Amino acid sequence: MPSYYKHSGSFTPQGLIGGMLAGVIVSIPASFLYNYGIVTTSFDKARFLCTTAFGVLIGAVCGLALCWGKVRNNTVAGLVGTGGGLVGLYVSWIGWLMHLSYPEEWIFNVSGPAMHPLRIWNAMLAVNAVGTWRSGFDHEATKGLVLWLIWIAEAGFLLTVSASIAIALVSRRPFCERCGQWCTERHNMVFGASLPAPKFQALLESGNVSELEKLGVPSARGPRFEVHLHSCGVCNNLNTLSLVQRFGNQRKTVVDKLLVTPAQASIMRNLAVAQRAARAGTRTAALAK
Repeated sequence: MPSYYKHSGSFTPQGLIGGMLAGVIVSIPASFLYNYGIVTTSFDKARFLCTTAFGVLIGAVCGLALCWGKVRNNTVAGLVGTGGGLVGLYVSWIGWLMHLSYPEEWIFNVSGPAMHPLRIWNAMLAVNAVGTWRSGFDHEATKGLVLWLIWIAEAGFLLTVSASIAIALVSRRPFCERCGQWCTERHNMVFGASLPAPKFQALLESGNVSELEKLGVPSARGPRFEVHLHSCGVCNNLNTLSLVQRFGNQRKTVVDKLLVTPAQASIMRNLAVAQRAARAGTRTAALAK
């Protein structure tokens, strides 16, 4: 029965505090950039990209801080990413409301208004009653329930993005509990799509990794499989394999952190070295022509 790696669920106080502080710190300047982007553009797609970038930035900073603090808990990562997104959303609301009052000013002291959330809420109610932008020429300003739904959708999307990015960063590598560190040693291998994904998965789960040596390499732009080996660089006892299927710009994770033995990992390392040497020889031969 194949075994897959799962985080232990542990986390450290410094990781939790560091992740929260990092999210709060980055959300303040990022919120002003976010406001500048959505105020200065009139295209819905550009505003959507601004919201996405805002959430990605907050989630990435939170996730990196959590990794630094050795947090191995996806729930904690999601909560910290959501918390950072909430702070960013709140600060962006303050800056946006102040921009409505002082449109020529872009740098505000948000610490004062932030201490009065009830005033911010009352200002939102007042803005919602009259609306702030129009959906077309001579159309009535968007307000009321429709505007509330737009604001809720924006907030939900932002928080989802920030939480998802934080979780993705925390879960992207295995953590060796024995050595107390992330598995930073990584080896990558590429194979042609000579097998369907389920059979390739079954091959890895069977433990017969030596059979991979019989698979050919992909063409320059053809479909391919990527196998990633993560190992603990200290004890070499924790080793995981991940299988990714690629076709053009599409990417699908078929196997995520399958546990393998040190002997199987050694075979994969040798195969990765052989592939790198083959690619280097091909490039040298091409330059010599």
